Amino acid sequence: MNKVKQWLLNFLQSFKISGFPAILGLVGAVSGQGYKWLRRIIIPLIFTICALIELRSLWCLFILTQIGFLSIGYGIPSKDGDKGSTLARLWYKIWKGNTTLTNIFTRGTIGLGVVLSFLIVPILKLNWLIYLLASSGIILVWAFIGWHGFGSFKVKLFGKELECLKMDFVTHALTAFLSFLIIYK
Repeated sequence: MNKVKQWLLNFLQSFKISGFPAILGLVGAVSGQGYKWLRRIIIPLIFTICALIELRSLWCLFILTQIGFLSIGYGIPSKDGDKGSTLARLWYKIWKGNTTLTNIFTRGTIGLGVVLSFLIVPILKLNWLIYLLASSGIILVWAFIGWHGFGSFKVKLFGKELECLKMDFVTHALTAFLSFLIIYK
């Protein structure tokens, strides 16, 4: 019974601490405000520091490769002249202009990059089942939730009113939650 109680407490702790990276991801996703570094650099840095403390291995610095994956870009080509990112143009060409499949595979590729950056954790902890389940969740979140418009809300930050997309909060909250499961379970 003690193991179940401890697992449940750890599970809830992972959920609680997911809020901070979720907020950073939300603010970092606001276009034209210059906060992209919050989600591209600070969130992977948080995961890396947590993994370093938990696993006490410099191999955890491998998690910082997430910065590269989050910097690739995932905007798809549009009819208004936006060429989109290189990755999205590749999927757009493969799927012959199907924007739904382009979005799924472009965002899913970013999710795959995020989970690959955590590959060192199960190598060190031998928690492969948790890694595989959480990684599947991260990829699915990015592929199927990360590009849908669930509406927006306004937040006042640094003296500016920002228009924030709900999908960015959901994507980064679930990614953070599942990432913390990989690190701490």
